[in-house]
Amino acid sequence: MGGMAIASAHPQATQAGLAILQQGGNAFDAAIAVTATLAVVEPYSSGIGGGGFYLLHEAKRDRYTMVDARERAPFRAHRDMYLDENGDVIPGASITGPLSAGIPGIPAALVHLAENYGRLPLSRSLAPAIRLAREGFAVDEYYRRMAGFRLDDLRKDEEASRIFLQQGNVPEAGYRIVQKDLARTLEKIAADGFAGFYENDAWFMAKQVRKNGGIWTVRDLGSYQVIEREPEVTVYRGMKLVSATLPSSGGVVLTEILGMLSEFNLEKMSRAQRVHIIVEAMRRAYRDRAEYMGDPDYVDVPVDFLVSELNITKLADSIDPDEATPSDSLRPVALPSGPGTDTTHFSIVDAEGNKVSATLSINYPFGSCYVPKGTGVLLNDEMDDFAAK
Repeated sequence: MGGMAIASAHPQATQAGLAILQQGGNAFDAAIAVTATLAVVEPYSSGIGGGGFYLLHEAKRDRYTMVDARERAPFRAHRDMYLDENGDVIPGASITGPLSAGIPGIPAALVHLAENYGRLPLSRSLAPAIRLAREGFAVDEYYRRMAGFRLDDLRKDEEASRIFLQQGNVPEAGYRIVQKDLARTLEKIAADGFAGFYENDAWFMAKQVRKNGGIWTVRDLGSYQVIEREPEVTVYRGMKLVSATLPSSGGVVLTEILGMLSEFNLEKMSRAQRVHIIVEAMRRAYRDRAEYMGDPDYVDVPVDFLVSELNITKLADSIDPDEATPSDSLRPVALPSGPGTDTTHFSIVDAEGNKVSATLSINYPFGSCYVPKGTGVLLNDEMDDFAAK
């Protein structure tokens, strides 16, 4: 379509983005439309109550930027918040209910993209999602499967059950999910930008969260801000690869893996040998992910060392081309909690060559399964990423 392309996990989100491009918007405007529409039609994967990473390329400036819009821990969060008096993990406390929710980053990301990169007013880019939230969308089989997976938890919250279930049960295929409260929340963001979510009615949302067992405050919401970071850039066999950097581990891990693979003549190997080498490289990179990586705003991550020629060569040399490395010979580390079990991704390119690649999540399917009354915002359960033990 005239040099434009969008790939997303849901056809209605893709259509929303294309509509914005056809109205004169650029890839960044379309990213706003796709993000907001996915929040409506894929509540099990992402949403206004979640977070994400946006990798941007401005064609005219040939500039790459990563927008970090991940959730932040509330100020009152502490190490033992999911442990009982005996120091044991309270089952489900970090994945269900408002105590499991971090401060959302998606609303701030939408505003940031519109103000710094977009061409259209935020109200125009959010219009498709607002309309779809108000009119509703038809449940498909994947929605039914995800709702069934979290059925018991969705039933625990009156608002979540009312919005996402059909009389307390998994909706039938074709049943329409109408989200008028979410439409109003999106309209507030469209009208007032950052203040529309994080300031004007922040007291009400924070009050609802605390009333139901959470720890959010007005300060948590008002102090949220997205962070622009330099992406991870690597060259592999003559190709320039640009990927997300920390706190997303993907770029560093990919750089390590490709660096190790560069040490081998894969073309001359059999398929079985190539797969073996790739798996061994991935094992080593993911071991480093578990041991070293975290949020660079709070911990020192030795990225320069991890992607250095010295480290990569050493890792590659440790790979036996004929045998799998015994797991116990790799440095023992605690198993990471890993990414959310349900996440979404989309990619956009416009006619000018601007590009967006975004990964969005609310962690578990349907996040915390909690919706602050009157907001329509399904909150994430990303606090589960802070492993208690």
